[in-house]
Amino acid sequence: MAFILLSDSKSSPMDSDSFEELKRLWGEYQSYIDSVRDRLPPGALKLLDSADWYDFTVHACPHDAWLEECRVIESDPGGETPRYCSLEVKLLGAYHDGMLHLRYPRLFGYSIQSAKCERGMGDWLYDEFRLSDNGHLLHEIEWADGGRWLIEADDIEFDWRPFEAEIGSK
Repeated sequence: MAFILLSDSKSSPMDSDSFEELKRLWGEYQSYIDSVRDRLPPGALKLLDSADWYDFTVHACPHDAWLEECRVIESDPGGETPRYCSLEVKLLGAYHDGMLHLRYPRLFGYSIQSAKCERGMGDWLYDEFRLSDNGHLLHEIEWADGGRWLIEADDIEFDWRPFEAEIGSK
């Protein structure tokens, strides 16, 4: 069950009439996170505990970021250890002053859907973390073009890399 995603509600969180509904849904999401906190992987917990992840004024927040790259990497550790996949995502930050790097070290499944992307995926709108029925991290992301990603992984790693200011620029 999703909590705060647009497709799960009848109105946009930006509609003034739905602000109270958004607060209610946000409260339900926070209660859910609190109820599974001891089972969440450390990388996801770090993002959820950060005030920055869902603060749209913070340059490292993924809201309104643009997709630059998405790669699925299949690894062969050798020996008797089975192959596995990881996922790497690179986003241009909403303020165009840095890159967000996301990495899901071990995938258990993923679904990337987009009915149209002739002009790109559009902005990253909203996302939420949950636990799958198997106890793995689920990260669901909604994109402005109507795309929806669902990633099931062992954890998430995040890195914000601001662009260096040019020498002599104002």
